[in-house]
Amino acid sequence: MTHRRPCPKSAARLLGFAVATMMSGIFFNDVAVAKDGADEAVLRAAEVARFQANDKADAKVLGELLDDALEYVHSNGELDSKQSFIDSLVSGKRDYVTSVPAIESIRVFGDVAVIRGKAKVTVVDAGQSKDLHIGYTDVWVSQDGKWRMTSWRSARLPDSPVK
Repeated sequence: MTHRRPCPKSAARLLGFAVATMMSGIFFNDVAVAKDGADEAVLRAAEVARFQANDKADAKVLGELLDDALEYVHSNGELDSKQSFIDSLVSGKRDYVTSVPAIESIRVFGDVAVIRGKAKVTVVDAGQSKDLHIGYTDVWVSQDGKWRMTSWRSARLPDSPVK
């Protein structure tokens, strides 16, 4: 069996890289924390407002909160754009009767934020009422000083009444 002796220069480089990475992580985390507190509050309010706008089929509010390049993947796998999503609500094709979100985490990375949570949703989709318990992840981007949701993906949780 052959044993390799570690090269002192490689070990020193690796240690230096690890220390530099940890130090930069500490620095960037400290900077992010100072900024994130305000962003988190704004994002939390925007997320709640978006759920409420879904329930009210409020095209104006959704128009302001959703990114033009939105990709909205429903828990059944259907994909909507910003326009097709808003149109489905306004037309009544899809009707969010009630939505009760529980935001679990908000992570801010500069001009991008990831929100993860769960929601209990009652939706009438093509005339059929469904009570869903979903887990979701959405991505928000800051554009022109405003946060807009650019991506949504949800999945039905194991205890969801509809499978």
